[in-house]
Amino acid sequence: MARNTGKTSEDVFEQALTSVGAFVLRNTDLYDAAKKRLVTGNKPSDFLVTHGETWYAEVKSIESGNRFSFSSIQQEQWRVATRVTKAGGKYFFYLHFMADDQWFKVPASVILQSDKKSLTIVDVATHRVFFGHVTT
Repeated sequence: MARNTGKTSEDVFEQALTSVGAFVLRNTDLYDAAKKRLVTGNKPSDFLVTHGETWYAEVKSIESGNRFSFSSIQQEQWRVATRVTKAGGKYFFYLHFMADDQWFKVPASVILQSDKKSLTIVDVATHRVFFGHVTT
């Protein structure tokens, strides 16, 4: 079985937001840089999105199961999510549970304020999004 790099979910996310007129800036990550033999540092998120307002968007694909582990959040993403949230900005984790193709737009504050080490699909149920109707 091929390793889940998250690229499929990132592509779906980018296409969905672009289709509703958003400007989507994709940050180069280590996976992309290695393929193109580029040098890159840590990235604050997968995307910077503008659609009426601007926010950071980090796409996380969960290949199996119904739990998103915070261990998949990189140190730089934690740092930037914390700083952006404290400054009154917006940072979202878009969780893609691939087994049943469900998407959730979870504000970073939900994760930053959690006393858990993971969130289940039930924990994030109120944050479900349908990409024909993504809102900020």
